[in-house]
Amino acid sequence: MNFKMLIVILLLSLSATAQTNKPSRKMAVVQRTLIRDRFICRIVWMFFVASPGMMPAHAQLTAGAPVEATIPIAPMPVKSNGQIHLAYELHVTNFEARNLTLNRIEVFAQGNSTTPLASYRDTELTNLLARPGAPSNLVDKRVIGGGMRAVIYLWLTVTAGHPVPTSLRHRLFFTASSSAGNDEEEMMDGAEVTVRKELPLAVTAPLRGGPWMAGNGPSNAGHHRRMLLALNGRVTISQRFAYDFMKLGEDGKAVQGDPSKNENWFGYGSEVLAVADGIISEAQDDIPENTPLTPKRPIAIPSAKTVGGNFLILDLGNGNFAFYAHMQPNSLRVKVGDRVRRGEVLGRLGNSGNSDAPHLHFQISNDPSISDGEGLPFVFESFDVLGEAQLFEALGLETREDGWKPPSDAVHSRRQKEMPLDNTVIRFP
Repeated sequence: MNFKMLIVILLLSLSATAQTNKPSRKMAVVQRTLIRDRFICRIVWMFFVASPGMMPAHAQLTAGAPVEATIPIAPMPVKSNGQIHLAYELHVTNFEARNLTLNRIEVFAQGNSTTPLASYRDTELTNLLARPGAPSNLVDKRVIGGGMRAVIYLWLTVTAGHPVPTSLRHRLFFTASSSAGNDEEEMMDGAEVTVRKELPLAVTAPLRGGPWMAGNGPSNAGHHRRMLLALNGRVTISQRFAYDFMKLGEDGKAVQGDPSKNENWFGYGSEVLAVADGIISEAQDDIPENTPLTPKRPIAIPSAKTVGGNFLILDLGNGNFAFYAHMQPNSLRVKVGDRVRRGEVLGRLGNSGNSDAPHLHFQISNDPSISDGEGLPFVFESFDVLGEAQLFEALGLETREDGWKPPSDAVHSRRQKEMPLDNTVIRFP
């Protein structure tokens, strides 16, 4: 007879004992029952939920880690490359003075507590973590000090033909040093979130033709993805699904000739288009342009107002706002309050604000600003995938210095109502 079977027998015998107690001893029985139940629940959890093979031999696993785990915004399924993606963040705060080391995270779909959709540990887990407020020289990002927070960037991918979870639950395992000097592994099971049912907004192209490199596009490790900002009393990621569109020439480079001249960049001056019908809610058109690839700026310290350079915000309705940034000065053809139609020219691509070279920053969020609010996933009605490029290729910084070229076996494919991922090279119809 194994040990788990003994635990079952113990539970049954204790239950039977409780039922045979006389009414006159009711209060005593209740008190003993409460103590007994706490003890039994701990044992049951240890032997039926936790896997002994996952714990260090010297650690004792206990439930109820003293942390708060929250998900600021529920994930919305979005399609890319024929798969469904769910991107969201888990904020974990340590509410005790002692350090807690996050060892493992498991993500479960609704109704399943045994087989996780995803599990992260070691280096893979460390790569998902950000530690806002922690020292920059932190040796181990998994160690969460008392009162400190860790942000875990999660990106789940559902293969074609498989059902998308309707809700997600998270199980986190921590190691902490006990007062006796022994390591204890503590678990938190919860942080449930309902996956949003609505479809992402479908928009048309913000630019014509191509090829365009979707630089800093959606990915779990991208620059925009992890642009966590605390403003106006809340923490948000407005650029969660943002793009920096940079045009490539026939040689696969983004620039031809002297790169210090904006006009030598292929995308410079391209017409920027309305992605849907809407109303211009904010606009700025008087920020001077930068010299490409140099740290010097006409505005020494960009503010929240100037970081986007010449920009406009298009109110698409239903709490959706499209943000266009880094445009040419004096190129905007619209003003605040104007109603525009899908495909209408709004201005021209430039190099203003917090920009190193001519490109178009484009995002959609639920707030009419570049920095506040939450970035929302969206899809383009139609585009062609030409391949994938890296920035050093687009700038001709490889040793070959011949720019990006599509693979010889590349098959150009038309995508509809999808979101191109980071560094995908695309062409708009």
